[in-house]
Amino acid sequence: MEAAWSWWPIPDTQRRVLVARYPNLPTRVEQRALSDSLTCRLFADAGHVVGLDDIGRTIYGKPQVRAHQLHHSISNTRSLSIGVVGPDPIGIDVEALDRPLRVASELLTQRLFASASEATVCLQHWTLIQAWTAKEAVLKAAGLGLGGGLANVIIAPNGAAAWLHGASYALSLWTQEGFSIAVAECIRG
Repeated sequence: MEAAWSWWPIPDTQRRVLVARYPNLPTRVEQRALSDSLTCRLFADAGHVVGLDDIGRTIYGKPQVRAHQLHHSISNTRSLSIGVVGPDPIGIDVEALDRPLRVASELLTQRLFASASEATVCLQHWTLIQAWTAKEAVLKAAGLGLGGGLANVIIAPNGAAAWLHGASYALSLWTQEGFSIAVAECIRG
């Protein structure tokens, strides 16, 4: 199955994300091959040749480029895969805006936020799916994944920054073509 490739701009920045879309829901094998191809294309766009032999996997299955200074992150939902590369630890997440929540929204709110007041403030600006997307992008940038605890991530009301365990992250959160997309990059300092 052949993917359609495109670049989506990250709003209010000069950066962009690489998007691959399959015409149908890919198999696990097709998804893995697409993730590897996406990784190679991301690095090539940044001026670095990365071959399939340079890509390893973490214990969680995340593509990892061996011995490289650039950081990258990939996310998949349905037939869409999206990726980003940068000089600092970076995370990306994408979710379909119409994704059905298979858990009661009250329970999800309890797991997503550290307090009721944080939930109230955040949900005045974002939907649960958007908050999830932003928080997961930060956890990926931190190298923790969901095991780092969604409730540990605090999002600024304007969606431009987030914090996790004392570290700061620049955050871009937007919707495009029926998807919520978030990119989080660690702010060194």
